[in-house]
Amino acid sequence: MQTKRIAMPPPPSHPSTPSKKNIGLFFFIDAFGWEVYQRNRFFLADRVKEARKLETILGYSSACDPSIISGLLPSEHRMWSAFYYSPQTCPYRWLRFLRFLPDALFNRGRVRYWMSQWIKRLHGFTGYFMIYSVPFRLLPYFDYSEKRSIWHEGLLLGKTIFNRLDEQNRPYYVHSSGTSDLQRFTELRAKLDDGAIDFAYISLGRLDALMHRVGNNGPGVSDLLRWYDEQIRATIASAERQYEQVSWYVFTDHGMHNTIGSHDLIADVERLGLDYGRDYVAFYDATMGRFWTLTDRARTALTGLLANHPQGRLVPDDELKRLGVYFEDRMYGDLIFLMNSGIPIVPSFMGSKRIPGLHGFHPQDADSYASMLSNRHLPDSLKRINQIYSLMEAETQDTATSGNKCNT
Repeated sequence: MQTKRIAMPPPPSHPSTPSKKNIGLFFFIDAFGWEVYQRNRFFLADRVKEARKLETILGYSSACDPSIISGLLPSEHRMWSAFYYSPQTCPYRWLRFLRFLPDALFNRGRVRYWMSQWIKRLHGFTGYFMIYSVPFRLLPYFDYSEKRSIWHEGLLLGKTIFNRLDEQNRPYYVHSSGTSDLQRFTELRAKLDDGAIDFAYISLGRLDALMHRVGNNGPGVSDLLRWYDEQIRATIASAERQYEQVSWYVFTDHGMHNTIGSHDLIADVERLGLDYGRDYVAFYDATMGRFWTLTDRARTALTGLLANHPQGRLVPDDELKRLGVYFEDRMYGDLIFLMNSGIPIVPSFMGSKRIPGLHGFHPQDADSYASMLSNRHLPDSLKRINQIYSLMEAETQDTATSGNKCNT
């Protein structure tokens, strides 16, 4: 009698059995500066092997983010502030035909948001684009640096870590714009549970938004960091179930200052009696005034005003070079005026009211410093945020899994 063999089902998979060798996880928490971390040392306290204070880059996320993912300074990748004087190349210079419409219509926040989205779609911009509070009639003077997505396409000059991974056909996760922090955590954990990637970069923005509203030690800051603690622990646990070795890094691009006053720099400049567009052009960021001088008269008058101003100072070229934000062609301004810490320009082209929390002051101010936390020892050479790139490069050198990228 022939014994009938019964086909046995395959053994169940065991999530605890690692399917890949290693992975590098990079958690970017916007504005999680060193001083914020010092006040919230509960954060991943039992998991952190080393923490480091890092110098940020003068400017805003438009400068810091490209530097982190490329290892280059703004003077090298050419992305410093969002707007720069270039009326000849401004893609939305057709807006000059609408300059006669009333400012009251275009000064509303909702109108400006939808106008930004419309311009972005019309011109096919894939990067972060917002016209903020730039006077409508002045927009045609300025081109915009981040017309392409720095995460998915690249920078004006240089390659990002994602460009290099694409060239190598390496699988990775990077967040998509327009998604919430929770959605990004959920997406990343799904990729980790599948063992589908060997590198991840996730950018988290809620802390920055909160501290702009309440300050760097305001209500809700510690609670939000406890939520981040829980989400990051859960994400690390997902990785540890699928990978033999998990290296993780929690870091940021800058800290956050509490504002203690404000000053109307625009009014000071207008009292000089110069003609905007003929004598000079100015862009008023929240913490910096950037000036292009078109006549000798304007340069003399502006230098005289700004060199002796009690609320800030002109940043000399040698200091701009040390900070990595000097441009030989004066792409971002002939004169760079930096406000004193805690004193924003109000009104500015970024907003019409003072907000409790702000960044973009001098990189060596205490509240400007960024932070880096890891379960790995950090190299002594890691001192500034653009050097975070070397950590990402090192992590990807150890993982050679081929496949398609996962950047949803």
